[in-house]
Amino acid sequence: MLLSAVDGNARLNRWHTGAFDVSVVNLSDVHIYEAAAMNFSVPVKGSVGLVSISPDCSYVASASHNRITLRTISAVQVSRTFTCIDVVSQFSWSPDSLFILCVLRKRGTTQILSIENPEWKCRVDEGPIGLLSATWAPDSRHFLTISDFHLRVTVWSLSEVSISYLKYVKACENNLGFSPGGRYLALLERRQFKDHLSLLDCERDWTLVRNIQLDTQDAVGLLWSPDGRFIVIWDECLRYRVAVYTMDLRHIRSYSAYETGQDLLGIKSVCWSPTGELLGIGSYDQKCRILINFNWTCLATLTHPVDKAINPTLGLSPTGGIINVDGDACVDNTEVDGPSYRPHRVDAYEEQRKEDSVGMNISLDGIRKTERTGVLYCLLHEPFVIQSVRPDPKIPFPKIGIGLIAFSTDGRFLVTRNDNAAHAVWIWSIDHRLSLFSVLIHSSGQVTALAWDPTSPARLALCTGSDCLFMWTPQGCLAVETPSHFNFTVNTLSWLSSGDGILLQSDTHFCICYLEADQESPVTHKPLWRPPRQTTFPSGLNIDLDSSLPVGVFGNCSLLDDSLLDGPKWLRQHNSQGAGRRRSSSFQPAASGSQEPIPYRQPDTRATSVSSSSGRQAWLPTECPPPKPVNMDR
Repeated sequence: MLLSAVDGNARLNRWHTGAFDVSVVNLSDVHIYEAAAMNFSVPVKGSVGLVSISPDCSYVASASHNRITLRTISAVQVSRTFTCIDVVSQFSWSPDSLFILCVLRKRGTTQILSIENPEWKCRVDEGPIGLLSATWAPDSRHFLTISDFHLRVTVWSLSEVSISYLKYVKACENNLGFSPGGRYLALLERRQFKDHLSLLDCERDWTLVRNIQLDTQDAVGLLWSPDGRFIVIWDECLRYRVAVYTMDLRHIRSYSAYETGQDLLGIKSVCWSPTGELLGIGSYDQKCRILINFNWTCLATLTHPVDKAINPTLGLSPTGGIINVDGDACVDNTEVDGPSYRPHRVDAYEEQRKEDSVGMNISLDGIRKTERTGVLYCLLHEPFVIQSVRPDPKIPFPKIGIGLIAFSTDGRFLVTRNDNAAHAVWIWSIDHRLSLFSVLIHSSGQVTALAWDPTSPARLALCTGSDCLFMWTPQGCLAVETPSHFNFTVNTLSWLSSGDGILLQSDTHFCICYLEADQESPVTHKPLWRPPRQTTFPSGLNIDLDSSLPVGVFGNCSLLDDSLLDGPKWLRQHNSQGAGRRRSSSFQPAASGSQEPIPYRQPDTRATSVSSSSGRQAWLPTECPPPKPVNMDR
């Protein structure tokens, strides 16, 4: 049904479709699905990678040849059009949504467009050195260009006539990153055939603060923690190594899952939890390892069993093995020395098409069949098997291992995807118990993209390259089919920062899915812990700290108080036993005459659990001894 909304002279055309919520009622083993409404904008031409939404959610920009077209988010109507001097190969919004940075690779030129003043334009020619890519600085008044073959990085200023050159940049994808506060830039370098890391001060004309040699052989990426306290750097896929550094580039710990000399593939994906307490590492061995910043040891190893029957009423053991029921005892197929765990139910959902399912509706006079959408999720009660695909060893970068990993907005769920079984998504709970919470199995294809709602505690959207949009929450799932006359396949997606819409993209078109908020019972949740603005550091340290960092980042500073942390309860209990020893061994007492820094305190605003089932139980590592404290000053 076509819905039209008239606002002045503007007419908005949106197509209305239905979606199904799988956890409504169960009547005689037949699931009844409740319809929920979503609106889709009319598809517009736009290539993948050349469509972007402004950070303030006012416009959606798309590039076609040498033109940049701006459309309003609310009506997807053309607002204005910009013309560049050549074909646009890449573009990006400034963080303040006032400028658009266009990369014209054929000419080796960047062009800046102004939203407030369309007549103003800025053009920078890199010359014979060429242009590979460009990115904005957090202040929206500087941008960085990377030349061909990664020969150098050039920093250009829009407000001042100044240019800075950064040499020795390493040729890898994630070779630079800004601190969360935007004060510092971390840059991966290659000097004298060895990896180096440089820290530059963006507010002091991009001056070099410190440069160190890294504990890696061939680093391929770096990532700042959300609180700005740590920088993690990982090695290339032939060596399993993760190196953790503080913001002042002190080496804390290097982690490797295997012994030196073992010929095993390494790391494929890395992700921080929202608070920076946990670090998720996806590996080629089909395992996801979670490190804790208490002493940077492996807290848990999440395995993804394939080609084996999984009973949804029992879940998985702490080692990720399959649990079988033998009388009244639960037996794990793997060798486990008496782990402390209890079976727990796993919500397993499977995508089914119309010919494999029955659509039902509830009315006052009983149950009747209705014409509903052809795609829905079904809750599984019997054991299920996730089929895997054998990768071709002759093809580089084989499709195997954990290629996608992401923490939920509230940090209490973790979603992973095993690339050799990419049609399934694993959702883990790290709230009160560390356990497998849900599994989503799709028959329409491999999961190509997924993203968490930035405004909701735990709402996940994903797509499989089909005509459907899938959504998951701890309370249930949705399967939304795009209007049939669109002939639109969803290959990638991204949330609006406001959380009330999703940008959907196919190979040649894009559209916006509008989510209707429930005005009667709005979803509210307590905010997460955020880094306080107060900073305290020793007088002997000659590095100006980022103003957005919390207390206790360097040297003699006190540790963060427990009230500032937002980790799971079992995690805080697991760490409390060794916290006292860590204070005495890892940090030296303050010098005489110096004032003891006072930790920042704030009310306990930790969000409550979003788990839908209070009876959900899993293993608890009560029998494991607490990890030994690590000397942070070594």
